[in-house]
Formats: sequence, structure tokens, C-alpha cells
Amino acid sequence: MEKHYDVVVIGGGPGGYVCALRSAQLGKKVALIERDQVGGTCLNRGCVPMKAFLSVAKTIRDAKRASRSGLDVQVSLNFERVSSWTKYVVERSRKGIEFLLRSRGVDFVKGEARFASRGAVEVAPSGEVISAENFVVATGSRPYDLPDVRFDAKGVISSDEVFAMKRLPRSICIVGGGVIGVEMATALAEMGSKVYIVEIMDQLLPGWCPDVVKPVYDSLAKLGVEMRIGKKIVGLERREGEGKEGGAAGGSSSGEQGSGCSGSPEVWYAATLSDGSTIEAERVLVAVGRRPNTDSLGLERIGVQLDRKGFVAVNSRMETGAPGVFAVGDVVGVPYLAHRASDHGYQVAEIIAGRRERLDPLPVPSVVYSDPEIAVVGIDDQEAAKRGIDAVSGTFQLAALARAMTMNRPEGFVRIVAEKGSGRIIGAQIVGANASDMIGACVLAVQKGLSLEDIASSVMPHPTLVESLMECAKGALGEPLHGAGSEKKA
Repeated sequence: MEKHYDVVVIGGGPGGYVCALRSAQLGKKVALIERDQVGGTCLNRGCVPMKAFLSVAKTIRDAKRASRSGLDVQVSLNFERVSSWTKYVVERSRKGIEFLLRSRGVDFVKGEARFASRGAVEVAPSGEVISAENFVVATGSRPYDLPDVRFDAKGVISSDEVFAMKRLPRSICIVGGGVIGVEMATALAEMGSKVYIVEIMDQLLPGWCPDVVKPVYDSLAKLGVEMRIGKKIVGLERREGEGKEGGAAGGSSSGEQGSGCSGSPEVWYAATLSDGSTIEAERVLVAVGRRPNTDSLGLERIGVQLDRKGFVAVNSRMETGAPGVFAVGDVVGVPYLAHRASDHGYQVAEIIAGRRERLDPLPVPSVVYSDPEIAVVGIDDQEAAKRGIDAVSGTFQLAALARAMTMNRPEGFVRIVAEKGSGRIIGAQIVGANASDMIGACVLAVQKGLSLEDIASSVMPHPTLVESLMECAKGALGEPLHGAGSEKKA
């Protein structure tokens, strides 16, 4: 018997499950179809487990720095327990989402959906047919490999497989120096792996401002990460047994003791780079981009337009060429951010319910959970110049903050960018400890059109890192207290 709903959401990631929850909250009869587990890539094999790894890495780094403040700490890593704890965090979070879906009355359907018509999907393998007034495609994306570096069943892996590793690799070659590559390098190098990064572009984190990237580059270098910038892998050979550099002999720049690396690898890899050099490593992680999960949905048959890469074309309502069929998150293109997908899902639920007419294009922050962290929102000075905006900016070095010094984390800076005439804040860049938390205040400032004067006149708690925002604003206004002032005064 065919079941009918007001809204059917296909995909249970951060875009899909949020859309389902909000739709149910607005009184709609909702079904959520998911072929794997709720939470999507972000929760199960992406953002959340990565942050668990990075939390462990941060603890290790803090322990190493503890001697500066009079503590002598010995650290021993048990990778099996790290993996177990990471799995616990993921499972607990997933159960929380499942509980919310049940409590809101969302019907969960396990299986893979394919459109049979504009108004119905068939779910495999059960063959169940589900119809609805509205469908929301939220199927996310998946990693892709390269012609010369193909995924295999042994050691050439994607970010999906990293968290299933049974032990910490003695060495790993990360192909791609973007966000995923940098975060993974930070975590694994701190835990004890010998890490190489191969990036074809001329810097790590291509597209990000060089001065924002430099503190992260310096930090990775101190961890012993070898970065081959402007290079690419032109050949990869899989070999048996131990390698000179990356097999059982591949050590850690931070020392073998307590690294969690044990046993000899069954296979290892020799990667030949475009400059003729070779990297030997036990594992190869390919982190060069993602492709949308749209190829098995039957979208073309109902009039949904896809571009040559498989991304879904949508209008200002996030509606596709098929009336009543919407798309959110990674399937509509970059940036691939969980919080962006969730915002899409929330707003689309309100569009379907008649609560709003179209998507409100809100400022979306981007974060790299490196060490130090990077967080940005809005536009920077260079982008403002390209757009013909006369901008002013203030920069404040975290080393001038008492709180940063007490944390043993003086590296990094905070910058606020504003229109010169109005003083309206149009962007911010933060590099340093807890940047991912601090950027929230800047998001609100950009979204609500706050001015430099609004921030400069705020009373911030002392001593804190967030004081830097006030100092930046004062500096941009030409009235610095504890800093050197602005690049260009307001």
C-alpha cells in the first residue's frame, strides 16, 4: 500500500534531518528516507569524529606545553581507546537525533530512494512506494579520487575510512592540502604519525589569504609534517612488507614513545611526485574534493536539471525544475559545510510551510579546525577591493592578550573588516585558539549590520580572547588601546 506524506526528505544528514524536524514542527506529515544512518557524513565519518581526533591531538599538544607553566606531564597514546571513544561520541550523537525524529513524529524509512514520478519515490530494497506533495533532496556528497591515485581495499583511503583504522599508521601521505587534509594532518601528526602533504596548488588551503594560512603552515612544520607544495602524484606503486621511510621504520617527529603506532604494515606505497621525488608511506589519504550523491535518484526523469558534475540547479526558493522538489546542502554545490546544509534544510521547511517566500542568504562562516584554528566570515580586504568597496580593517595580535598568554596560545591574530564610510562590519578573519567559537560573534555582527562603533563600545569580559574583537574595532577607528591600530583608518 502506497504511503502519502506532506513532505518526504531524502537523506538524513545535517540538511535532511533538520528539514524533517522543522517540517514536523510546523505541522507537516513527514517521512525521512536514509540508506545508511542519520547524521550523514558529518556525524558518522566526517566533522564529528574528526573533531574527536583533534580534541585528542589538542590534549597532547597542551600536555607538551604544560612544562612552561610548571607541569611535567607524560602522555601515552592508546589509539584503540581513542577510536573507541570517538565511536561512542558518534553513536551517542546519532541516538540523540534518532530520538528527536521519533519524538517529533517523523517516520524513518531505511533504504535508497529513486523517483518513480514527480510525486512518488520507490525505496530499495523493499520496493515500497512513497508519495508526497513535496520532496527535499538532501543526499550529500562523497569523496572522489584521482586517475593516478585510486582508492583500493588496503591503504589508499578517503576521509570516510580514516576513522575505521584499527591502529595509528606509522606514516601517511595526504593528497590534498585543503581543509580535510590540513585537519587530518594536524590530528595524525600530533598523535605520532609521520605525515606528508602533497598539494598541487601554490599554498596550503588554496583560496585562503596567505597571512591567515601562515600560522597553520608554521605549526604543521613544527610537528614534522613535510609539505610538498606545488606538486602532484604522477605514479603510485603498492608494495608488500616494510618500506624504508613509511613502513615499520617510519617514525614520528614527536617521538615513538606513546605514539600508538605498532606492528608492521602488510602493504605500503611509493608515490612518485611531479618533481621526480618519492614519498614512501603506509597509508595514502586522498582528500581532493567531493562529488554529489545525485546519480542514483532518477532526477533527470522528473525534469530536475543537473550540471556536468551532477550538482542540482535550484532557484531562490531552493526548488528544482520539478515543482515541489527541493534540494539542500552539498548537492547544490560548494561550500560543503554542515551548518550551511542545516540552514538550507530549516529554511526550505519554512518555504514549504508558507512561512517564507525564498531563501534568506545569510552569512556563512568557514572554519578550519587546525592548530591554530582558522575561522572567517564575510569578505576580507582583498575581496572588498575587488568589489570596489572602500574598506577599513583593524588587526590585533593575540600575543597582546593576557588570556592568550595564560593559555600558552599566543599565536595568531584577529581582523575585522568594515566599510569605511558607514563603519558597517562586512567580514572578519580569526587565526588562533578557539577561533571556531569566537567567529560566532562576528557572524552576528555581519548579519545584523553592526558597526565598528557598536563593537568598540562594547564591554568585553577580561581576561578573554573575545576582547580582541573590541581591540580590532578600536584600532580600525584609529583609537587603539593595546594594539598598533588599523591598516586603513575609518
